[in-house]
Amino acid sequence: MRPALKVPMRLLILFLLLLLPTVIQARIGESVTQMADRYGMPKDTVSTKTADKMSPLIEGALHYTYEFRGWKIRAAFLQPDGPCVRADYQKISRAGTKPQMQDYELELITMANTPAGMSWKQIPCSNPDFSANPVSQALAGAVTGQKMWQRSDGAILWSRSDRVVRLELPVARQYEAEQKANKDQKARASVPTL
Repeated sequence: MRPALKVPMRLLILFLLLLLPTVIQARIGESVTQMADRYGMPKDTVSTKTADKMSPLIEGALHYTYEFRGWKIRAAFLQPDGPCVRADYQKISRAGTKPQMQDYELELITMANTPAGMSWKQIPCSNPDFSANPVSQALAGAVTGQKMWQRSDGAILWSRSDRVVRLELPVARQYEAEQKANKDQKARASVPTL
């Protein structure tokens, strides 16, 4: 027998799923065409170009920024016809509103990105911008309030703040690790031998 509290909660979540804009129904791994079908054409402005250049989701990747029903979605693709390997979801600031993401919105983003047969589990925060030391990582996660979950296929959902959620496929971090290894190798090769 199920506790009575769980049934109303499930109904509430189902109700919220029906009300929440389709922006959170996006799936990491969608193609450029699928994202354009969902959101319309990407917003190609001076501001988005600057953000992509100054703070790329993945260095050297194709970046597209979409605005849809009060949300900004930045998406990175390693190939023009390939899947979105990393995406940031953020509410757009409007005059007089706080663009903070609510817990139920984070939960719905998680649910929308859970294919059949997969599940998420919370993991220690692993921010590549911080030291690789596990103690530093844990401290950084605790101080900044960042949280991370891993899907059974290795995808990561990263609540970077109460304003930004990042989803990424494992290939995004693999690509970055390969790029870093290539840069390190070139740097070592450029050192003259004595």
